[in-house]
Amino acid sequence: MKSSINIFLLCSSLITSAQIAFEDSGKAVDSLNTHYGQNYLVLDPLSERMAFTQDRSGLSDSFIEKQSINGKEIILFTDWLDKPGMVSPLGFHEGWIYFNKVIRELGIYKGGVFRTQSVNMKPERVEIPFFKNKAPVQSGCISKDGKYMILSMEANHTYGVEDLYVVERNYDGSWSRAKNLGAQLNTAYQEVTPFLAEDNKTLFFATNGRGGAGSFDLFYTVRLDNSWRNWSEPINLGPQINTSGAETSFAYRDGEKRAFYVSSQDSDAYGDIMQIRFKEDIEEDTTTLAKPDPVAKRQPEVDNRLILKVVDAQTEEVIPAELIAADERKISANGTFEIDSLTGEEVEIKSAGYLPKMLMLDDQLSVGENVIRLSSVAKGSVITLDHVLFQRGTATMVEGSEKELNLVVEVMNDNPDIKILLKGHTDNTGDPVKNVQLSEARVKAVKAYILSQGISPYRVSGKGYGGNQPLYSNETEETRKLNRRVEFEVIED
Repeated sequence: MKSSINIFLLCSSLITSAQIAFEDSGKAVDSLNTHYGQNYLVLDPLSERMAFTQDRSGLSDSFIEKQSINGKEIILFTDWLDKPGMVSPLGFHEGWIYFNKVIRELGIYKGGVFRTQSVNMKPERVEIPFFKNKAPVQSGCISKDGKYMILSMEANHTYGVEDLYVVERNYDGSWSRAKNLGAQLNTAYQEVTPFLAEDNKTLFFATNGRGGAGSFDLFYTVRLDNSWRNWSEPINLGPQINTSGAETSFAYRDGEKRAFYVSSQDSDAYGDIMQIRFKEDIEEDTTTLAKPDPVAKRQPEVDNRLILKVVDAQTEEVIPAELIAADERKISANGTFEIDSLTGEEVEIKSAGYLPKMLMLDDQLSVGENVIRLSSVAKGSVITLDHVLFQRGTATMVEGSEKELNLVVEVMNDNPDIKILLKGHTDNTGDPVKNVQLSEARVKAVKAYILSQGISPYRVSGKGYGGNQPLYSNETEETRKLNRRVEFEVIED
């Protein structure tokens, strides 16, 4: 007799055209697992090959090798834990092995996509216009037909840390720039290890931003139109897969009755490859790539004008502003900027007496008016730092959180009389005393970073409140997570 989770998944899937049900619980694949950590699993859709990353310590320049396990070809990508950066497989297509690579250069992480036809050949870079990943990790998949890559990365303008993006293959074989999949999928936390089913609509991914059983849970969703930004509500794959640990890298081959994924019980790093029996009813995408319009091809990539209107976040009144790009500055007395074309570059939006905001000039913007809200730093203002995130249950900041803290440092340098009180908050679950201690530890971590940037300690104080000052209901995880926050109050200006 199947558990109730099968019924729930099946009924929910009927709404979104994907039918998925599990027949048992996941089991470790002992032949593939070692005392090293296994992560970032992908499958060759046309053979029994698979690839995954293995965590190792040691000194070596080798990062990709081929092995045979039980007569099946395994492509191993070695993640040398002693070295900054990482590699992870992305997928197989037409004889190529695609993979992600992140390096650390001059203190900055830089990601890219590469491919090779053999483990012994020098890889070549896959050119993606305006590509930028600043996170220390990068994961993704390539669709069975090679039309799409879905990437997990941190660009300059994201909803959180790692977001999911789509890169589409053009008719001439080139690739489009990465397009964010939108706020219906991406949260203020991390979305990683995507897998696109054969219909090119059903998407599986792992996230720590939607609650669930553990640090990362696996979900699936269905794309509802061709915009790649309209999705069905993500559905948790349930307790037959998701545990109190971290589950990532769900993948399967069309027609097979088993799926693979990675589960880690001790930490997010050391994972085991698991398999689970399931059934699915998803039709293959048979559409072809459209030929480009020869007239449209001569036009600019974006020929519709965009307008940025800068307003006070509280009053919605337009305020004077400055737009700072890499090679120019624009000042607008009426807080309005016209953008002729999307360049994919990052700009800063500033106004005297307000916390600056970083903005990516990409297709997350809409044709016509885009409202940019800046928060005042007048005395008494309380500003939540939405993108200052911490590893689960710790005071260790997630990589990339310093981006928003740098804006706090900037506004304090621009306004030398400002003094701030950092406030740490948790939800109301768990031991109240430990929640206060955790919130205080996180405040100390944020303060330490701000002081490390040259701000006087006399201008920054802090306090942890635990779960005593919720902004939202603690009845559901969706609202509870909004209460887990760091904010600052301007106590003197």
